[in-house]
Amino acid sequence: MRIFKSFLLLACVAPCLVANAQDDPAPAPPAWALQPPANESGVLLGVGIATASSLPNAIARAQVAARLQIAQQIRVRVEAMTDRVRQEVTGPECNDLVEEFTEVTKSFVDETLVGTRVREQVVQPRGEGARVYILMELLQGAVAKAVVEKVTAKTELFAAVRKTQLFAELETEIQKMAATPERKP
Repeated sequence: MRIFKSFLLLACVAPCLVANAQDDPAPAPPAWALQPPANESGVLLGVGIATASSLPNAIARAQVAARLQIAQQIRVRVEAMTDRVRQEVTGPECNDLVEEFTEVTKSFVDETLVGTRVREQVVQPRGEGARVYILMELLQGAVAKAVVEKVTAKTELFAAVRKTQLFAELETEIQKMAATPERKP
């Protein structure tokens, strides 16, 4: 099972982009990377963009990002916490309102994807490395099949556990009967 987690890493990515922008003007990204296409009937789409010092790493990272987008369309758990503090400071010389607002949001994606495939891929050389744009697709029939398989597996597991519990209960009852002296009428 693959677990996809999304994090924003601006501190690491931004300096690399600025350095490359100073060398040569970067080729334009494909239109579908700037404006991802809407999902088609029966197909989920995800776009992944990655820059790395080696082509295989850039491809792998772009594929993971595209799969993450697809998985987020299937199921994502979002947790949010908001904290708002409002304080008024008053006095003969001071009448201030201090307000603080904090918001934290986490999203978790835990989905197994079976059947994703690359629809389009664009590779742009960047100095020693490359930037890769990937448009990935997942047929919704594959999603439905995976859901049915998960439910079936859980149902079979539950049935096996229940059989074990029933057998244990039966065994306990048999032991109780064996320990009880026979009653004579």
